[in-house]
Amino acid sequence: MKHKIKLLVPAVLMAVSLAACSTQTSESKTSTATVTTTTSTSTSSSQSTTANTEYFTDTDMTDTYDESSASTIKLSGSSATVSGNGVSVSGSVVKITAGGTYIISGESDGVQILVEASDSDKVQLVLNGMTMTGTDALIAVTNADKVVVTSAAGTNNIIEDSANRTATDYSAAIYSKKDITFNGSGSLTVTGNYNNAIKGNDDVKFTGGTYTITSTVKHAVSANDALNITNSTMTITAAEDALHSDNDEDTTMGNLYIQSGNITINAGDDAVHASNDLVVDGGTIDIQSSVEGMEGKTVTINDGDIKIVASDDGINASDWAFTGGDMDVQPDVSLTVNGGNLTIEMASGDTDALDSNGDLTVTGGTITVTGQSAFDFSGNASYTGGTLIVNGETVNEITESMMGGGAPRGQGGPGQGRPGGQ
Repeated sequence: MKHKIKLLVPAVLMAVSLAACSTQTSESKTSTATVTTTTSTSTSSSQSTTANTEYFTDTDMTDTYDESSASTIKLSGSSATVSGNGVSVSGSVVKITAGGTYIISGESDGVQILVEASDSDKVQLVLNGMTMTGTDALIAVTNADKVVVTSAAGTNNIIEDSANRTATDYSAAIYSKKDITFNGSGSLTVTGNYNNAIKGNDDVKFTGGTYTITSTVKHAVSANDALNITNSTMTITAAEDALHSDNDEDTTMGNLYIQSGNITINAGDDAVHASNDLVVDGGTIDIQSSVEGMEGKTVTINDGDIKIVASDDGINASDWAFTGGDMDVQPDVSLTVNGGNLTIEMASGDTDALDSNGDLTVTGGTITVTGQSAFDFSGNASYTGGTLIVNGETVNEITESMMGGGAPRGQGGPGQGRPGGQ
């Protein structure tokens, strides 16, 4: 039987040590897991960040617009008046059929803005102090090359759908079948009472602005392909996952990337969830409540100030498509900490601060853990730098504390807040 190494903090001692003591290498007694420690006199290593252009284009980062040439949409009650090219009104539906900039203002109840442009069209929706409520998706994108939602400087904008849907084609207050980016320097409040608050079938990106995003039913922000965040202030509350990227059909998708910003999360399930790669290059992330704080097939923390309160694992690396046994090593699964300041508070007993169903690697940063179990891994563990503090005590050595301990994989996991295609 393959065993899983679990590093526990005894109830009396409340600490295990982990750091470098010499160039000596030690192996566990099992054939499936290896623990490696090396000399390290530094508390941090060089941070490995990813190029910005890999995750954000110039269009994503651009929130400027020419008001003189833009079309306008003025919301009023159950309808709207429009001017300019590419936009028309039919009853309570405002339809956009061409690329360009559209400035939206006013208040409405029951109006839907529907983007049906061509595959090559880029559409910019400028929210200029508007409020939209209704019983269907308030902004729906069925076709375009990309849609950019810009919150204009100095404006507050509100979008909220109803639990009593008259149509169920779109599972969010803002729903897009194509790439959608949120930017600007204004603020946007989105509340989803039917399903998700924001849902994208392709990429969803945030590159600026202040956001308050709430889902009373499911995920706050959900993407099928990728969810990328930089330079944004976000307060997120979700019945299930707060930030969710999951693709059941293409295992190379379902990625999540955070470069910078200030993010505060209260989640009923995972605070940050990716079915494939989860990468944090920076930012301030305050997870105040969650079942699992962060989760991905591979989780890489390069930098950032991260605080996690979780009732299950603080950070979990796991492949939900894996069909092997609970204690088997999952191929291509890893949890890596290269830098940053990471503080994890476990809100219950037999749960793990850092849990990998594959390999666990620490090369730098500062990790502070409060709770009974600090580390859990199925594959190999490597510690070559950084500072680890467990229940107030500096950890100086990886030791095997318990064989095969802990709950089987899957408890508190895949049954909650899945699948990702919703």
